[in-house]
Amino acid sequence: MSQNSAPRHSVSGLFVFLLLGMFAVFSTVMVLLGARAYRNIASAQEQHNNDRIAPAYLRSMIRATDERDAYLIESLGNGDVLTIRQDYDGEQVDTYIYCYDGYLREYVITLDPDLEFEPENGETICPMDRIFFEIESKSSLMHVRLDQGGETTDVLIYMNATCSE
Repeated sequence: MSQNSAPRHSVSGLFVFLLLGMFAVFSTVMVLLGARAYRNIASAQEQHNNDRIAPAYLRSMIRATDERDAYLIESLGNGDVLTIRQDYDGEQVDTYIYCYDGYLREYVITLDPDLEFEPENGETICPMDRIFFEIESKSSLMHVRLDQGGETTDVLIYMNATCSE
């Protein structure tokens, strides 16, 4: 037996165990706080993107079509439908922009007498409750009102072409 060995106290073992437990608790708290912060940032970014998608999409679709009488506005349910009529390689194509079932949608159809506009078949663009279009023919402005979750966004789009209502 060695005379230099000091007797071990249970307090030192308890101290190590307590230190390890505190490390585990603080690590768990840090992970939970980080996860919550990430969820909040991701949610805010998704909302910001949704707020920008619809106006950017509408501006690009309307400005891409610069033909006389290419736009037609009709009512659908509790909102409007914007029909953009274009000629692709001698074939007339209608693009419908509207809200249906909680989404802004786009439906592209050729002017075939056998095909009809079916709102449920449109491609979803982004979440949107309602959309309204108004054309100010004297100023060549299209006023678009977007309604999502009770919040409205007004978009003014300058058009070079004249329109039909």
